[in-house]
Amino acid sequence: MTKIATAEVERLHNNVKQFLQSGKTENEIIELLKQEGLEEYYVQTIIDNVLADKRDRKDFWKLILMGTFTVVSGLFINYSSYSFAVQNGSGYFYLFWGIIVVGLLMIVRAFILFNKK
Repeated sequence: MTKIATAEVERLHNNVKQFLQSGKTENEIIELLKQEGLEEYYVQTIIDNVLADKRDRKDFWKLILMGTFTVVSGLFINYSSYSFAVQNGSGYFYLFWGIIVVGLLMIVRAFILFNKK
């Protein structure tokens, strides 16, 4: 893709973002961009891409918070298990590593969503 085409696509995405932020409906945006000579299906694709990016940003924060909570909870549960074992004179305790791994995977997935273009 040439630099000119890339710049044009970015300009269209930015226009759609601004239109959505100003409260215009999808139909109004389609009509405005059709006046520039764009096809309706292409404008709808741009709108869908902009809305998907917005959703991904929201999902990023949700996954970060859930992942952090899961990791902290897992660490707390492991610490509690270890403390209970030490207090009772036992050399054995349960290590709940799965919950920590799940939390870390949530955080990694969040950053994959964040870096997606």
